[in-house]
Amino acid sequence: MSNRLQCYLTAHDHAVLREILDQTLRDNAYCRLLRRKLVQAEICSPRNVPADVVTINSRVTFCVDGGVPRTANLVRNESQDFPNYTVSVESLLGLGLLGLRAGRAIAVETEAGGLQKINVIGIDFRALALPGAPMVTASTLSPRIRWDRSQDVAQG
Repeated sequence: MSNRLQCYLTAHDHAVLREILDQTLRDNAYCRLLRRKLVQAEICSPRNVPADVVTINSRVTFCVDGGVPRTANLVRNESQDFPNYTVSVESLLGLGLLGLRAGRAIAVETEAGGLQKINVIGIDFRALALPGAPMVTASTLSPRIRWDRSQDVAQG
């Protein structure tokens, strides 16, 4: 199995992960996976992200270690109101799901040192942008980004 992640992030999701990293001083399994995703993911404009990729605000069906499939919304922060229906990207499970394509799996190091296999079965719904989210343009991103410059909106 390759050490290289096959992961796609929207520019918004990449910015969220960078913000989480900037607020985190720990060196644990979560932070190691977070850094790996930030370095290795292909960053896409909303129009170029493949349709079968898990993004923040997606409703995704997945299973862990071959267990019973579960469907949940991937969110930034844990929901106090609907804990059984959401998974936060601030958890190992949520971070593992983020950026994966349907039919793909990732082996995630657990805090106890073992491995947990997370498999994306399907994406039931995906919202790519949040109203009021900061605008990211091609000029603010690194060279490993797949971005169609014709989609940039003139700011003015």
